[in-house]
Parts: sequence; structure tokens; C-alpha cells
Amino acid sequence: MSSPPGGERPDRSDPGPPSGWDPHPDYPSYPGQQAGGGGADRPIRTYLWQSLVATLLCCLPTGIVAIVYATQAQTRLQAGDLLGARQASGRARRWCIVSLIAFAVVLLVYVVAIVIIVAIASRND
Repeated sequence: MSSPPGGERPDRSDPGPPSGWDPHPDYPSYPGQQAGGGGADRPIRTYLWQSLVATLLCCLPTGIVAIVYATQAQTRLQAGDLLGARQASGRARRWCIVSLIAFAVVLLVYVVAIVIIVAIASRND
């Protein structure tokens, strides 16, 4: 490795001049770092009521997982851990969607089974 002109080596602890580019715009900024794009100033949703609805009306096992992540998001948000709250919020949202998809699949299978049973019963008459 050659030295730059002038003979001195660059200081590795110096981050250099600040740039306006943030590689993670959805994450909150760290001390000494500029705030990122539009994701850092959005309010963090906990998805608690959606998780409760998913548990009661859609799919119990995946709804419970969504409730766990929703309460984690709320607890971390109250503690001031914005990064942890965003991660738990995203997981709660994902499990709410999984619950909804599971409900749709089970409902579809149920309707198809009823149609098949009715078709077989009417065929035998």
C-alpha cells in the first residue's frame, strides 16, 4: 500500500467529509449521523388491534405470534428503542398478513369441500 502524496497516511478513524447519502434511510439516525430519508420520521405502528382481530377471527396460532410482536413493538417504543420497535412492528405486520392468508386458504378449502359434498350428494339422488 503506498502513501498518498505528502507522505502521511490517512487516519482510519476519520470518517471524512459528511455526505448526504444514507445507506439505510428507513432506520433512525445514530449520534453524529445525519437523519435519513422519509422512514425515520414516520410514526411507528404497533399493529396491536390488527393482531387481536387476526387472532380472534382469522388464525389463532399465527395471530398469537402477531400479538407477541405487537406488544414487543409497543414496549420498545415506550422505552425509546426506535430501531427495535420498527423491527418488531414489521414482524407483527408480517404475521397479521400471514394470519389473513391462512384464513383465506382455510375458507377456500372449506368452500371447495362443501361444493364437492353437495355435488356428490345431488348426484346420488
